[in-house]
Amino acid sequence: MLVDGPAAPHCSSHAPRQPPTGPWLSTDTAHAVWPSEASPTDTSPVSPLNPSNDAHERFQKRPRIETSDLSQPKNHLRVPDRHSSRGPLSPHSPTRRSRRRAEHRDPAPSPVQQSPQPPIVRIEGHLPATDSSHPPPFPHIDLTSPHIPSLHPLINRQTLKELDLSAILRNPQLRHDLLFDAGLQFRPTSGRRKRELSDRYWRAVAQELENGCTCVSFDLQWRPCECICVCRRVALPSHNPILTYSTSRQVLTLRMPSRIRPLLTEFLEVLLFVIQPLTSISDTYANPNTFQVQIERHAAQAAHLRSVFDPDLIQQELQHDLFDPSGLFIVIGQTLKSHCAPMRDRAVDTMVEVAKTCAPGGSGSKADAVKAVRMCLDILELMKLDIANHQLQTLRPFLIDSSGQYELKAFKGRKGSSSSLDVTREWMKSSHRQLLASPTLTHPSFPSGSFDYGSLSQTQKTYVSVLKGLTDLVFNPPSPAPSSAPQSSSGSPAAPQPMCPLPSYPETTYLDSQRLLVLAADAADTAAMYMFLLLYRQLVFSDTGDSSSTPRDHSRVSDAELLKLKKELRDISSSHLGHCFKYGSAEQPSGSDAEKEKWSKIKQDVVLQVALRAKEAQAGTSSRTTTPSAASHPPRTHAPDERVLKLAERWSDTHVRPNSTLSTMLKNKIRDVVFNQVISLTFPPRDSLPAHIKAAEAGASSAPPSPALLASGMEPLADELRSLAERLSRLAHIHLGVYLPLYEQEDIFSDVTIASL
Repeated sequence: MLVDGPAAPHCSSHAPRQPPTGPWLSTDTAHAVWPSEASPTDTSPVSPLNPSNDAHERFQKRPRIETSDLSQPKNHLRVPDRHSSRGPLSPHSPTRRSRRRAEHRDPAPSPVQQSPQPPIVRIEGHLPATDSSHPPPFPHIDLTSPHIPSLHPLINRQTLKELDLSAILRNPQLRHDLLFDAGLQFRPTSGRRKRELSDRYWRAVAQELENGCTCVSFDLQWRPCECICVCRRVALPSHNPILTYSTSRQVLTLRMPSRIRPLLTEFLEVLLFVIQPLTSISDTYANPNTFQVQIERHAAQAAHLRSVFDPDLIQQELQHDLFDPSGLFIVIGQTLKSHCAPMRDRAVDTMVEVAKTCAPGGSGSKADAVKAVRMCLDILELMKLDIANHQLQTLRPFLIDSSGQYELKAFKGRKGSSSSLDVTREWMKSSHRQLLASPTLTHPSFPSGSFDYGSLSQTQKTYVSVLKGLTDLVFNPPSPAPSSAPQSSSGSPAAPQPMCPLPSYPETTYLDSQRLLVLAADAADTAAMYMFLLLYRQLVFSDTGDSSSTPRDHSRVSDAELLKLKKELRDISSSHLGHCFKYGSAEQPSGSDAEKEKWSKIKQDVVLQVALRAKEAQAGTSSRTTTPSAASHPPRTHAPDERVLKLAERWSDTHVRPNSTLSTMLKNKIRDVVFNQVISLTFPPRDSLPAHIKAAEAGASSAPPSPALLASGMEPLADELRSLAERLSRLAHIHLGVYLPLYEQEDIFSDVTIASL
C-alpha cells in the first residue's frame, strides 16, 4: 500500500457505510504500516511479497527422484523488489511494512534470501540414449524471480493486514508524518512492475484453468523462453516445483504446483477478513459491547458466505467444467454493497455482470471467471483502504496529541547502536561550540534586534543548539567519506570547516532522515543557483574587449534578468541544479559513469546559457530593453565569444565542486540567512512569548526574509530561502516537542560549558 498526501476524503462518499467509531484507541504497539524503525514491541518485518525463511519452507521437502547437483552461484537475474518478491501466505507470519510518500523516493529493495533448489529431472525427448550425459551446470534458481508467476495472489491477507488499526497505532513513522501532513492517507500501489507481476499471475491462473499447464521455461542462462510443457511427463507437484531439463532443446522447465486451490482459499479468507473489520480490534482496543450488534451481523454474513463458498466443491466443479460463478458472485456483490462506500457500488455491479456471463448458456469463458475474481480482489483492497483511511481520519486528533510521548517511548525502546546518543551528543556539542564562538544572534522579536546566546538558560541553549544543528544538517549532510577528515582537523581558523563532521545523522532524527535529505537537496540547488547567478554578474561586468558592445549601466543587474535566467537554469537542470556539485566534477568518484557524464553535460549547458545571457546583457538586447516595435521580430542571439565561454567554464570547473573555497563561503552565507530566519520563526517557543510578540511573529511568519538578512546577490533567491526556513522551522518545532526533555535529562553541554569557562 502507498500513502498519499492530498486532502482526506469526505466521509459521505469515501467512508464505509458502517464506519469505525471512536473507542478504538490504544497506545500499544504492533506491526507498522510502512518502513520505519521498529517500535518497542515490533517483531521482525516479513511480507508475503518478500522472501523469508517461512517463504521457502514449502521447498524443503523433495520427492524421492533422481536429482542433479544445482549448487552453483546465483544467476544474474534482477533481484526482485518489495513488490515482486513472493512467499506463502501464513496468517501467523509478521507483516512487512511498506510505504511511499509523494515527496520521497522509494526505499531500497531488501535482499533476497537463497531458497532451497527444486529437484531436477532430465527429459530426453527424441535424442538417442547416448546423449543422456549429465546436464551442464546450472545457475542458482531464484524461485522469487519476477519471471516466475507467483503461486499466490498479490492481494492477500498479509498485505491487507498492513492496514489494520493495530498497524496504524504501532507505526512511529506514520504517527510522525501525520504531524507534517494533515491530509495523509493510504492509496493503492501502482506502477508498471506491479501490473506486470499481477498480469503474469492471472495469465498463469487462466492457463491452468484452460489446459492444466503450470509450466514456465528458461534457457541455460536463465532467460525466459518459449514454454515447453512437461505436464504429460511430470506429475503435478503438490507443494514443491520440479525443474526439468530438455537435452534436445537445452531448455529448463519448471513444473509449478497448482495455483487454483491456493487462490480459492485466499479469496475466501480475504473476503471474510475485509467484511469483519471489528473482530480484530474488539477485545484489544475497545469494549466488545460497544458494537456487539455490528459484530454479530458481520459474523452472520461470514457464515453465509462460507456456506455458499466451498473451495473443495468449486475445485471439483472446475475440474469437470461444471462451475457456475454467477450465483456465487451475486451473493458476494450483495455482501460487499452492505459494507463498501457508495463510490464502489459501480465496480461491484461490473464484477457481478462479468460473472453472470459465465453462467450456462452465456458468452463468458474461463478467462472471464478469472477476471471476475481479479476484480473482486481489487475491490476488496480498495474497501480495506477506505476503512483504513476512515480510521486514520477518526484517530488523527488522538495520534497527534499522543505523538510526542509515543515517539520518545519508541526511541527509548530501540535496540543496538541506533538507541545510543553518541552521534547526537557530538552533533549538539558542535552546534554549542559554534554558538559560543559567535554568541550574538539577530532576532526581530527582541527590542534590541538581537540576543546573546551565552546569557540564555540551559534549556534555551539546548533549544537554540538544536535549531543550529538541524540547519547544519541541511547545508552539510553527514558523510562517511574519509576525505573530510583532514579538513575537520585543520588548525587554521581561516580554513573552511565542515559544519557538521558527523559519520551519520543523529540517532534522534531517524524519523526525519528522508525529510532532511530532501531539504539538503533543496539547499544544494539553492547554493548552486546562487553561484551561477554570481557568475552571470561577473561576466556581465567583465571587459570583453569588444568595442562594438553597447556601454553597460554598471549600477546593477535588473531583477527581471536574474529571475528569467533562474527559470532557464532550472529548466535546463530539471530543477536539480545541486547535482552539479555531486556529479559535475570529473574527479568525483561517487556515482556511475553514465550519471557523471549526464551531469557534466548539464553543467556545460548551464554555463553556456549563463555566458549567452551575459553576452546579450552586454550588448543591450536583454528582455528589459525590448521595445514594442521589436515584438514582431525574432530577438537577436548574441553567441558568447570563445574567450568569455572559456572563462566561464574555467570558473565553474574551479568553484562549482564540493568543498571548494568559494562554494563553501557562499553556502555558509545562505546557511546563516536561513538560520537567522529559523531563529525568528521558532525561538523563543510560542508558549513563552508575550501576546504582542506572538502577534508580530504571526505576521512575520509568512513574510519573505528581511532585506537586511539577505547578503548581496541573494535577492532573486528570496522565495527559496523562505521556503527552506519555513520547512526547517516546522521540522525543528516538532523535533524539539519530542526530544527536548531527553536532551535536558542527558545534560549534554555539561563538559562543554566547563571547558569553555
